[in-house]
Amino acid sequence: MKILIIDDEKNICSAIKGILTDEGYDCDYSLNYADGYKKLQESKFDVLFLDIWLPDIDGVEGLKEVKRHFPETEVIMISGHGTIETAVDTIRYGAYDFLEKPLSLERIVMIIKHLDDKMSLMQDLRSSKYKNIKKYDLIGVSDAILRLKEKIERIATMNSWVLITGENGTGKEHVARLIHMLGKRNDKPFVEINCSAVPTELIESELFGSEKGAYTGAVKRKIGKFELANEGILFLDEIGDMGLMMQAKLLRVLETGEFSRLGGNDVIKSDFRLISATNKDLQLEIESNRFRSDLFYRINVIPIEVPPLRKRKDDIPLLISYFINETVTINGLKEKTITEELMNLFVSYEWPGNVRQLKNVVERMVVLSEDDVLDVKDAPSILISGNDNIEIDIQSDMYSPSLKEARDEFEKNFILKALQSTNWNIAQTARVLDMERTYLYRKIKSYDLEKYKK
Repeated sequence: MKILIIDDEKNICSAIKGILTDEGYDCDYSLNYADGYKKLQESKFDVLFLDIWLPDIDGVEGLKEVKRHFPETEVIMISGHGTIETAVDTIRYGAYDFLEKPLSLERIVMIIKHLDDKMSLMQDLRSSKYKNIKKYDLIGVSDAILRLKEKIERIATMNSWVLITGENGTGKEHVARLIHMLGKRNDKPFVEINCSAVPTELIESELFGSEKGAYTGAVKRKIGKFELANEGILFLDEIGDMGLMMQAKLLRVLETGEFSRLGGNDVIKSDFRLISATNKDLQLEIESNRFRSDLFYRINVIPIEVPPLRKRKDDIPLLISYFINETVTINGLKEKTITEELMNLFVSYEWPGNVRQLKNVVERMVVLSEDDVLDVKDAPSILISGNDNIEIDIQSDMYSPSLKEARDEFEKNFILKALQSTNWNIAQTARVLDMERTYLYRKIKSYDLEKYKK
């Protein structure tokens, strides 16, 4: 384990380094933030001791920067005159612990040993369950994501049914998985079905199961999702796309807990916790007679809304850093960083495809770029809000559009050209733009693009 100490008091740095070196750890220190941050960039440190009061930066601001660019580095804040409010703030911004001076060397050793055990455990988890960790972790420190994590932890151990709402790509399945992993049924099955991906004529047999000969092609007994989920979790993804007839049959099972396989007479009971998810507004679906109100009230016991990425922009730098590290690790590439100009471009974009879209864009840039530092030139055209060939004189009195107005104008023309190229095929245009159809419809309406349709 490598440890870095940043404190302007040399005797404190020497004391911490001495005791931890004796314990067998690799330690270094800096007397100001600039020198310490340079060392962080040059070499990977597992733990950082960071003083609140430094000659060249406020320690809390330094903490934010470190967690933004080195999210896996554990930071322990130290201060000679700390307050409870300061301690709470540092923990909120990602610090592992907060120590007050005069420092207890025994406590420092204890904390480092706990971190050492934690990192060893995490390493074991990464080697054996790396796919699960990277797939279902919720990354972020924004108020929105912290509230979401808190709610997940609070309701995970209950048996109440959950309805997860949110746009596509926000991480609804991740939330469902975390509820399962943190709940009392974590050693029982997690059974999922995407209601929009299964044809209407097959979804009944998928859920209920079927006996041999129940229909053409049923050559043996098939166990359905209800039965497989007994004592575990049943996750109905995109439940808003389920047909009305199937909704009625689902409601009966949810009310009684009993069902029969297709072609069979035996009554089967199943005890499962139901988690449903949808990207649709089910209240509007009810008003349009596309979703049953009684089913909605049955499944909507604990509502959870997963925020879109544009409402948690503070998390974008953390997500980008995570996706870069993940991509270089999986593909065996050199470590890569990102320029401030490109980061600003990422943060200002609306991300209609949310975290899923962000992940894909970052991975594509990391894989395709031959440079160690990703810059604006590596960004896909959809992120660029203007035309590089247009010269703008900001000092001119004739220049009036704001950045947002310029970006909106570019987006309007970009979407219009895509619509025209597909002859206004909405589904095809949405695929070309990597955009959800509902979001594309909203953009068409907001820019009044219908008047350009021929």
